[in-house]
Amino acid sequence: MKGKLVYVAIIALFALLSVFVDTLLFASISLLIFFYFYLSKKFIGNSLIIPVAVYFSFILLGALTVSSQVGLLEGDETNFTLYFIDDINYDGNRLSAIAEVTPGGERIIMNYRLRSPQEKAMLQKMIYPGVSCKVTGTLTKPNQAKNPNSFDYQLYLKRKEIFWILQPNEISPSLCTQPQGNLITILKRVRQKEVDKLEEKMDEELAAIFAALLFGDRNLMKPEMEEAYAKTGTVHLLAISGLHVALLTGMCFACLLRLGVTREKAELMLIMMLPFYAVLTGLAPSVNRAVLMLMLVLVARRLKCQITPLDAISIAFLFLVIFSPFTIYEPGFQLSFGVSLALVLSSTKIINQFQSYILKLIVVSFVAQLASIPILLSYFYEISLISVMTNLLFVPLFSVVILPLVLVTYLAGIFFPFVSDFFLYLVAIFVSFANNVSVSLASFPFSSLVIGKPSPFILLLYLVAYLVFFISWEKGKGKKTFALLLLPIIPVLFQVVLPYLSPYGKVVFIDVGQGDSILIRLPYNRANYLIDTGGTISYHKEDWEQRRNQFETGEDILVPFLKSEGVRKLDKLILTHGDMDHIGGAPAILSNLRIEEILIPISLERSEMERKVMGIAETKQAKVRIVGAGARWEVRQDLFQVISPLENLEDKNEGSIVLYASFGGKRWLFTGDLGESGETELVKQYSRMNVDVLKVGHHGSKTSSSEVFLDSIQPEIAVISAGEGNRYGHPHAEVLEGLEDRKVKLFRTDTHGAVIYNFNGKTGTFRTWIP
Repeated sequence: MKGKLVYVAIIALFALLSVFVDTLLFASISLLIFFYFYLSKKFIGNSLIIPVAVYFSFILLGALTVSSQVGLLEGDETNFTLYFIDDINYDGNRLSAIAEVTPGGERIIMNYRLRSPQEKAMLQKMIYPGVSCKVTGTLTKPNQAKNPNSFDYQLYLKRKEIFWILQPNEISPSLCTQPQGNLITILKRVRQKEVDKLEEKMDEELAAIFAALLFGDRNLMKPEMEEAYAKTGTVHLLAISGLHVALLTGMCFACLLRLGVTREKAELMLIMMLPFYAVLTGLAPSVNRAVLMLMLVLVARRLKCQITPLDAISIAFLFLVIFSPFTIYEPGFQLSFGVSLALVLSSTKIINQFQSYILKLIVVSFVAQLASIPILLSYFYEISLISVMTNLLFVPLFSVVILPLVLVTYLAGIFFPFVSDFFLYLVAIFVSFANNVSVSLASFPFSSLVIGKPSPFILLLYLVAYLVFFISWEKGKGKKTFALLLLPIIPVLFQVVLPYLSPYGKVVFIDVGQGDSILIRLPYNRANYLIDTGGTISYHKEDWEQRRNQFETGEDILVPFLKSEGVRKLDKLILTHGDMDHIGGAPAILSNLRIEEILIPISLERSEMERKVMGIAETKQAKVRIVGAGARWEVRQDLFQVISPLENLEDKNEGSIVLYASFGGKRWLFTGDLGESGETELVKQYSRMNVDVLKVGHHGSKTSSSEVFLDSIQPEIAVISAGEGNRYGHPHAEVLEGLEDRKVKLFRTDTHGAVIYNFNGKTGTFRTWIP
């Protein structure tokens, strides 16, 4: 089986996909793989039984895994005994953790709102893995994805066999017991305490780097800093990966030899220590893979047998998937194994043909970047264009300077405290340099390219193009045929150009909670318009309550959605009025996308957020156009006309931009927060205006959608954008009754999630993201 385990791993993967995704499709692919095994004689005679047995074993494993996706809790329980096991995180005024409910052992997510800095300090000293507490509280279901391509928290937790979120009323120290647990729990407890010490004793920037490089904990990292490393293609250096494990293991091995330990004993000690190290660093997929591969190599050396890197990575894959089959869906798992496999396969005949260290580093970065592109696009929708260049700087900086200095500083703080400040000073210099350079490079206009989420067909195109490229390069054809060098670029170009060739357009009423945001994409990418941006209403919080990663509608909902659609530029950003739930996400949009023109309504007075947006627009060189009734534009046969406000008004709702449009075979009316008085004026001015699709004003408030207005425009379809369980009671029962009496088909973002209209020419269909 030497050298053939990779085929076993591949067939195991397709067996799981046959259960998890599409039985007919992946079973057919598996059959073709078996046929290939037979024709190519990869498995001769009875040896073919091995992959067949593996296939059916993993089919059974997948079926058992799916059948276990049922919780023990009913949802109406109020009294709980929690046993804290992992991911205990304090962020501002929130404490979150994974805990088991005893008896039964079902895992839940606990989210607790801290009431004071004193309570926070007390719980930080008391709550860690192994502690049990009795609490009362309420169980809720995790949020499911409500927009296309958005993160499905409910599905993510379900794959980890977590079905409920608990919100305790109070956590009382008197109802908590002393820590207990096995060795793994003890190691997790040590990890949390050490991260807490780093946060307490170091400044924020250094604590984040130390926690990330020593314990695999990136919770202390500022989101904007992590994003900067992501845009430069170096975020992998902030995670404990194979490079870190190899460096630390090599350092430990050298130290043991210096201390007089024999090579054999040193290897045995490393084999025993590596699993503990994996637990201490959070059991991340990249760490688990690297640790398992290294252990396999060390064990094989002690047994005086050879194991190829390809076999090592295949065994590590099989072991981790057997232990947790749904781990194949984790981006970290896919990146770790995808990049590692590409590097292993290309190491002999591609990477090793270069003698220069610099050239080798360039080739390694290039291979890693190509292997990661399909995965990065599937989850993050953009790729770094400068990653090869930045890795030339950052890989040596982190591996040769920062990581060893961090380790030496940490150990010095334990054994030689009197010299630790000196090393800490050195670390601070290099970390500050790395962070500043990363932020500067990430700010370049072309540091990254938004491409969008690839379809299954395009993913297949990436796979085929890269396989042909690497095989040709390995055989030396790349030196003779320049066209082969373009192969890796072809799928990217195809995905970028595809929207310009597509005759399909769409309108998406995006679920932004209690607010409005509507994307209009015209066919052939002729124009992209965004009407409003939703927004998060913030309240005053004390310093201790401020969270590192504040939820913000624009940054957390709109920007990822637009990137997933491949939208890099908005031709018009139409901000109907200055209320926070319509304009609050605009700064994030301006920071992440190119905006050609911003439309805002004529008004007697500007809100603070309107003034802020106009200031950002000036720095971004986005044109701001103040409009009232009469403004219009056309894109070929498609018409867009502003029909309100008719005059400057103090009332922001009544002064909303009302946009009438004709495209996709429908007549549309987008009304912002227009109320009854504004509707009355529209009826007077446009008495013969017929509308097919109405965006109901003011989220379905009682103050809008009057009977006179509805009778005048006679819509066939209405869409209400409102937040699920909002405190305003939107949409109002009278509005719903008025629409129902007129037999208007109604879509609501609070119950349906995103509402999507796909069209081609004059015909189209509506659908909802949540059926």
